[in-house]
Amino acid sequence: MVLFLTEYFRLNGLGHLRRCIAFSELFESKGIKKQILVNTDHEDADVFHTDIKQQNWLVHKQLETRYDAIIIDSYRAQAADYEHFKQYTNHLVAIDDDNRIEYPSGCIIYNGGLGGLIYQYDPNRFKKILAGPEYALLRKEFRENREEKKINQNLERILITMGGSDPLHLTSKLIQFYHAEFPSSQLDVIIGPGFTDFKEEEFIHVPTLKIYKNLDARSMCDLMIKVDLCITAGGQTIYELGKLGIPFIVIQTAENQLGNISGLVKSGVIESFINPSMGDFLKSLSQLNQKLADVSIRQNMSTKLKTIFQNKSLDIVGSILN
Repeated sequence: MVLFLTEYFRLNGLGHLRRCIAFSELFESKGIKKQILVNTDHEDADVFHTDIKQQNWLVHKQLETRYDAIIIDSYRAQAADYEHFKQYTNHLVAIDDDNRIEYPSGCIIYNGGLGGLIYQYDPNRFKKILAGPEYALLRKEFRENREEKKINQNLERILITMGGSDPLHLTSKLIQFYHAEFPSSQLDVIIGPGFTDFKEEEFIHVPTLKIYKNLDARSMCDLMIKVDLCITAGGQTIYELGKLGIPFIVIQTAENQLGNISGLVKSGVIESFINPSMGDFLKSLSQLNQKLADVSIRQNMSTKLKTIFQNKSLDIVGSILN
């Protein structure tokens, strides 16, 4: 049995939960049972699977048994918490995005993404280090071989997805902006379960707008493959877009996304990104739109993404348990 300890709160964390679900599917594919505990303030039953238990594991720390592995995906857990759970397993895995804290010696570090290209981990301190975009965790719907993405001449469909909660409340601004910039393009907009101020009725005058809520992984994958450009936050979604080869513009909506974004720059996928706190970000966004309107630029980006995200996630289970 493998235990996952993660969190999902109104303002952040849906990416954590999705990442742990994708991680757990890898163990299930090997016939290994799993359990997921989520520390959350969210009561929306549509967000959770029936086999995910809501529990504040940072408070209720006592476990009833030992586990083959314990995998922690958290921005609240401190070094002492990792040390505590280490006693319940021989394989403690710390999922890290930005070298957040000093993790216990002898644990396994997992930074399966572009941040793995940026941060340096001490190989003498940790049992194993699994880092880099080839270890990006993808839900099984995205790991499967998909139809080849066709890059269209024009930006006919634009997807806007600001994560599970849109902490900076950018979605409404982006709808208005893209409707003005590309009035004939279809705008596909995903509204996450943690959105608090989005008012759909404000956009009844936008005939090209289509809004989606509570998309499962299959529906999300099917939608992504149809769009010509995605405007996305810098979290887990960029790996799913990368695997499919969907061109995108990144908007940094949280500090912990900087590792991912820096990795995109270092790998040559993007030259710049949008930081909404710096200057007139819509002007910068307009400049990126003009660049990515060029079909050859988008084709080159799509090719780079599919090359970088050669998925090796199925190797993770053996690396952790052996």
